[in-house]
Amino acid sequence: MIQSESIVSAYAPPFRIVAKCFIAAIASFVILTFLLLIEHSVIVGHHFNPKILSINHIATLGWITMIIFGAMFQLVPVVLETKLFSEKLAEIQFWIYLAGVIGLVYCFWVFDTGINMTISAILLNLAMFIFSFNIIATMKSVKKWNVTAWFLTSAVFYLIITAIAGLLLAVNLWTPYIKISHLQYLNLHAHIAFIGWVSMVVMGVSFKLIPMFTLSHNFSLANAKRAFWLLNIGLLGISTIMHYQDTTFLYYIFTGLIVLGIIFFLLQIHIIFKNRIRKKFDIGIKFSSVAYVMFGLTTLLGAFIAFIDYNNISNLTLIYGYMIIFGYMSMLIVGQMYKIVPFLVWYHKYSSKVGIEKVPMLKDMFNEKFAHIEFYLMLTAVFGSIYSLAFGSETGLFISFALMFLSSIIFLYNMIIIFRK
Repeated sequence: MIQSESIVSAYAPPFRIVAKCFIAAIASFVILTFLLLIEHSVIVGHHFNPKILSINHIATLGWITMIIFGAMFQLVPVVLETKLFSEKLAEIQFWIYLAGVIGLVYCFWVFDTGINMTISAILLNLAMFIFSFNIIATMKSVKKWNVTAWFLTSAVFYLIITAIAGLLLAVNLWTPYIKISHLQYLNLHAHIAFIGWVSMVVMGVSFKLIPMFTLSHNFSLANAKRAFWLLNIGLLGISTIMHYQDTTFLYYIFTGLIVLGIIFFLLQIHIIFKNRIRKKFDIGIKFSSVAYVMFGLTTLLGAFIAFIDYNNISNLTLIYGYMIIFGYMSMLIVGQMYKIVPFLVWYHKYSSKVGIEKVPMLKDMFNEKFAHIEFYLMLTAVFGSIYSLAFGSETGLFISFALMFLSSIIFLYNMIIIFRK
């Protein structure tokens, strides 16, 4: 049980705090894939579409960010060896955040850009500020900082920026006041969320979890440090110049730094995998390794969109967004959930019974055969959706989204089995 040294300790908060976030996120994932399926015919053309915006926010807020909240509540105290500042704040934040997500998703779905959307955005901001305060207050007592701590601190900073930007964009839809293009700020908002918030968390956590799960040792974190500085310089630069109509050549410089930072991160992950003792990939690592490859492909596509005029290429922005949400983030989240959740449930349910009575092995906590089927379904769905979006095949989209929905049902089934243990 080597995981116990890194994801569970006396510093961890009560499991109910983490479990709430995970359960809400899993439900969001199933709803997300179901809505994609029933609305497959509208997932075309420009991304500024009420249904696409609604589905996108289920993905980013209900699925991805909710999972990150739960993971950080569990991992930050353990990794940094300090108690969570306030368990009560974590409980309060969860319910405020859930209300905000439901409200915002509904408002986008019916395209209610008035007071209701703004109130929902305010609730989300309040929840994100409570979360940020809780994590920052937790980090204040840390004595020994490492590269993971620096990445997570940056992620919290970008979460605050993302939240404020989202609120300002909601207000602008209600009462327009932004002088330059709303879509330019929407682009900035999306990338600060994707790279600054989500990917910074992914990177920081990866440097702890991947070595632990693959038994990797004796590697340098020099590339991780290079990635940290390049990404932050690029993100801060982009955040500044995107407030102007003419972003000049600086846009390309800062974008290039971000791309270079991601390359250094992926190189660091490659080095970690190369130094692993556990050669065979279990299902969790299979999902994760594919996700890192998809992150690289997504970065190449993002660079293409940034540097080249692509207006004549249909649905390219939708392909880019789909690759981020499903090819990169969903594959990674599912993979890590198959590693983290079984152990957390096992630890809280069975660790005290070891040597006293028969307890299940970790591999017995869920149906691994079904998980492998889910893996191939998701992979087929991702590439099928990319092909269908590129060539405008509505039938292909329906089939691909159906496969993704089926994979989410399998994931839900396995998670229910784990939690019922």
